[in-house]
Amino acid sequence: MAIQARLAEGAEGVRRILRTVFMAEQIPVRNVAQEVGLPVPVVAAVRGELEKRGILTRKGGVSLTGKGLSVVQSELGLSCRKRFARPGVPPIPVVLKDLCGRFADIAERRPEVDVKLDQSHATPETVLRRAVYLYEHDALEGRNLLVLGDDDLTSVAVGLLAQHLEIVLGQVVVLECDGRLVDFLGVISEREGLPITVIARDLREDIPGDLCGQMDVFFTDPPYTLSGLSLFVSRGASALVPEVGKQGFVSFGRRSPDETVRAIGSLIEMGFAPVEIIPDFNEYVGAQVLGGVSQMIRLISTGKPQPLVTGTYHGALYTADLKRRRQGDRASH
Repeated sequence: MAIQARLAEGAEGVRRILRTVFMAEQIPVRNVAQEVGLPVPVVAAVRGELEKRGILTRKGGVSLTGKGLSVVQSELGLSCRKRFARPGVPPIPVVLKDLCGRFADIAERRPEVDVKLDQSHATPETVLRRAVYLYEHDALEGRNLLVLGDDDLTSVAVGLLAQHLEIVLGQVVVLECDGRLVDFLGVISEREGLPITVIARDLREDIPGDLCGQMDVFFTDPPYTLSGLSLFVSRGASALVPEVGKQGFVSFGRRSPDETVRAIGSLIEMGFAPVEIIPDFNEYVGAQVLGGVSQMIRLISTGKPQPLVTGTYHGALYTADLKRRRQGDRASH
């Protein structure tokens, strides 16, 4: 069945889906995807295969049939539905609730997402949580921060938090290819008195030369693709001061075990140590493919970073690019 559903996680992935449904009794597909860390379409495909076998039904979202309950009890050995709290995503501190509301008012006016660029807006709470997380890890005060793509307005949240805490930031530079966002960020920065420099830049091209080796920290929520991850982190690596201990913060959706090995391997190959990974740190508005969430990966440089991509990048980058390439490959065979 895992093969028929093209599930890279194999039988263990099917088991995790079944256990999640068993524990919840009734649960929406989106919530199953979040719980097991798989894209919604993948979970939906597995659900379809299990429905054909009479194990699942769509009643109340997703639930086990009588046959399904018998299968999970007899073949999977499941019996207990008791749940315990897991270490979770840190909540927004109560003292920052008003600041979160202020940011949310700004975020309501940001440009609509451009799906061709894999844009998907993070919730206001998520974006402010990012700013707090960077502050907690000494990535803001007196630091030069590079934000690689900013449809979520992370730079704005950083600036507002700095005002609230009365701290002085170093440089905050945003490289953004979407002209609408470049204009919007410029207007907001000026109106709110935020020390943000916004540069129109397609990251298929190298970062500006005057940024190379000058930044203490980079943040990115790259395209959903592995090539997007490698490219954006490469640009961040090029920007960091070439010494041990500089930081990168990457928001990226969870992947299959094989893709995760490739993703983390590319980060290590660039000279970064992934020191913390927080599942479901980022929540997005309407990001159904990712189950509405992604993880936060904190990186520490081990010396002079070694970007995997230098110069102009000519390959597929966004999800739509990869789909067109696959369709072209199929048409040529």
